[in-house]
Amino acid sequence: MHNATAKVAFAAYLHDLGKFAERARLEVPDEKLQTHIQLYCPVRFADGKPTGHYTHKHAAYTALAWDILEKHAPDLVRGDMYPFASRQGGEDKTDSLLNASAMHHKPDTFLQWIIATADRVASGFEREEFERYNQADDNAESAAGLKTGKNHYQARLLTLFEQVGLKAGGKPSANADLAYCYPLKSLSPESIFPQKREKIEPSENRPAQQEYRELWQAFLQGLEEIPATHRSNWHLWLDHFDTLWQSYTQAIPAATAFGVKPEVSLYDHSKTTAALAAALWRWHEAARQTDEAAAAALKSRSDWDEQKILLIQGDFFGIQNFIFASGSQTNKHAAKLLRGRSFQVSLFAELAALKVLRACDLPPTSQILNAAGKFMIVAPNTAKVREAVEKVRVDINQWFLQHSYGQVALGLATQAASCNDFVNKEGFKALMKQSFEVLEQAKLQRFDLTASAATVLSADYHLGVCCYNQQLPGEELDDNGNVVARLSRDQIYLGSELVRKDRLMVLEHGDSITDSNATRKLSLPLFDFTVAFTEEQEISGKFGAQAKDGSLLRFWDFSLPGNTERPDNTKSNLWQGYARRYINAYVPRFSEGDSWLEGKYTVIKEAADSGEVQPGNPKTFSHLACEERHSEDGQSFIGKVAIATLKGDVDNLGSIFQQGLSEPTFAKMAALSRQMNHFFSLWLPACCAEKYPNTYTVFAGGDDFFLIGPWLKIQQLAAEMHACFSEYVAGNKGITFSAGIAVTKPDLPLAKLSAYAEEALEAAKNNQYKHEGKACLKNSICVYSQAVAWPQWAPIQTASARIDELKQSYGLSTGFIYSMLQFSEQAEKAAKGDVAASMWRSRFAYRTRRYVNDNKHIGDKNNAYKQLTEAFYQNGIEKLGAKYRIALFNHFYLLRAR
Repeated sequence: MHNATAKVAFAAYLHDLGKFAERARLEVPDEKLQTHIQLYCPVRFADGKPTGHYTHKHAAYTALAWDILEKHAPDLVRGDMYPFASRQGGEDKTDSLLNASAMHHKPDTFLQWIIATADRVASGFEREEFERYNQADDNAESAAGLKTGKNHYQARLLTLFEQVGLKAGGKPSANADLAYCYPLKSLSPESIFPQKREKIEPSENRPAQQEYRELWQAFLQGLEEIPATHRSNWHLWLDHFDTLWQSYTQAIPAATAFGVKPEVSLYDHSKTTAALAAALWRWHEAARQTDEAAAAALKSRSDWDEQKILLIQGDFFGIQNFIFASGSQTNKHAAKLLRGRSFQVSLFAELAALKVLRACDLPPTSQILNAAGKFMIVAPNTAKVREAVEKVRVDINQWFLQHSYGQVALGLATQAASCNDFVNKEGFKALMKQSFEVLEQAKLQRFDLTASAATVLSADYHLGVCCYNQQLPGEELDDNGNVVARLSRDQIYLGSELVRKDRLMVLEHGDSITDSNATRKLSLPLFDFTVAFTEEQEISGKFGAQAKDGSLLRFWDFSLPGNTERPDNTKSNLWQGYARRYINAYVPRFSEGDSWLEGKYTVIKEAADSGEVQPGNPKTFSHLACEERHSEDGQSFIGKVAIATLKGDVDNLGSIFQQGLSEPTFAKMAALSRQMNHFFSLWLPACCAEKYPNTYTVFAGGDDFFLIGPWLKIQQLAAEMHACFSEYVAGNKGITFSAGIAVTKPDLPLAKLSAYAEEALEAAKNNQYKHEGKACLKNSICVYSQAVAWPQWAPIQTASARIDELKQSYGLSTGFIYSMLQFSEQAEKAAKGDVAASMWRSRFAYRTRRYVNDNKHIGDKNNAYKQLTEAFYQNGIEKLGAKYRIALFNHFYLLRAR
């Protein structure tokens, strides 16, 4: 059943392979093409009679392209092909895997109808709507309501973000003119940004087809890069292929005919179709309904109200407290621990999803979502699967009770659904709303404290408390004689090795893998899986023996795009021959150019985490705290020693997913989630590597982020993130994020770093302001306890730059600028009704005039007074109020001795 389900999923996954191949103008003999068209394509009818004209010719290309793919895939010809017929010997070939995949527009057999049904359910097609679509040409004008005049070669993928409309504002109309689309390129941090359609949508077929042809050739080359030794393991190979397909089809429109807006990518449609097909087939297998009657019921939709599908959602609780737990040695290894714990938490989510998949005998393509500790899996709604899910929940939470003593828990929630729940627009909204509600309910049932779980846990403290996490008992001594829990020991290892290794293996048992310089296993199995890291992909034939015997379950690439030596991380293609997981974060390291700056770091020589300034070594928080220090004479350094923690998330995310799209479908929901996650998990770490190399991305994914870096650069990064996010969501003012920044000393306990950043984020979320005459909330940043709406941030940056300019021009003293801080505080009190403080304006005028007159080096005193008044009064305190202190604080911090 394990491999059989994977074959069904793969057949469904590539049902639209021909759309890619046909648009790339795959060269085939005309006679062969015509034969395939007659076999696989529906005939157009007029007045109830066939016209002899065939539609959806991409189905013929799907069958033709299979011949190319099967050379690099697991054996699709010989051996056990259950539930499909073998393509060898005398068996009936009508139910071969190839035919089941290519016949989705004119299905006949049960397996063909399984895939055809999944295709229609993923797209949300009502019966009549699909019949009209099935009679339309591929080259019909894409999205007729948009009046684009583009055929299926020229049309480019529209962005869903532009169409999200919330009640508070935005663009909810489905018929609005849409201005943005995605470039037809492979997946990279740069290519995920939409661009204006008039700039990148071709107006002629030849250049449009050439773009497809280049992408197709790159896809075929990438297919050859999947390790050949991994073809013996269906699930392992399919996981690799899923990343390959995503890399080259994430910008290809899945549908262009019959006025359908090209707004869902071929990747997202393929993935959701495969997940639904696997679930439907398994339900029918369990119910023993796989005959002609079952096919007829699928065709007539008479059984579409049957709840055959089970949505499984997972969410982790207690992650924040777990990541920022403290102990006697946490300050000494703060950066290392945060790296290790953040990565470990990402592993928890991936491995929990894997455990559910294996318990339910489902392939990797059944996992639709996995971001920020949350995942969704599509499964068959059978008693056996429901029992398996419950057992996984108990087993994983028992693991957490044993090793984290309840700090972390996994909530698993299930929601049964029918095919009609997906195709009915209001029904789908209700399904998604209900699925969110059952997951929220699971959060209230963290452990079965009144049932199976013990209310008091026994713990062995004979060695004492873990020196890295005071909530855990020590289990062993590390190499330095410190008492550690095994969980913490692995965190320290992860924090040390993540900068050196970027691939990992998940094994059912790790006995066949030995530790070496290139490969090393974690000491503690995670949910019964052995996790091993490797930096050398050629070892042991890319671990072909483990792939063949089935012990190698997954092989993941978690490297960042490009590398720190290249200036174009955001342009780098992600495909490296292996399944990719976005579970690593950017880690600052010393480079050759940092060695001469060692004097910059002398102020932290005594810090607990101070280390050697050597190229390749990770920078500690104490090093980052010195990065804003600068030298004016080439010898001594000035500037505040401090770090900034930046925490943020997307505003109103639940409303965006539950109410944002006027015509939601399962594929659209998956696409929107993936695209939201990509900004934080893909673009942000690449941006840090390229432009902000001293920033730790502690975690970034889903809709939130937590970064640590130099106190001023973090502000600049936050501002660039906001500008880029606005560009990423196609300028939709209804999609925003808020952020909080806490500036602290680097030796503050980890829990405090998190708490202060959380307080700043809360202040940003609660910020009320007016913009363009409207009352607004959120969409803000908070720094130095001052909440500022993002539209008001640019004037603060301008004011900050103006202070520096005037200091250079007029030699402004620290005392004079410090008085501006006092006036700013008085202005805030005056605004609250303090009469005495309202004298600040006259005091400002007196202080400024006296400073100008008393300084002989100032020539044109009237002009100087005018510029100072304009900068500090009109565009400063009067315009910005208390927020002006952000610019003043930044100026003072740059001048501090340390």
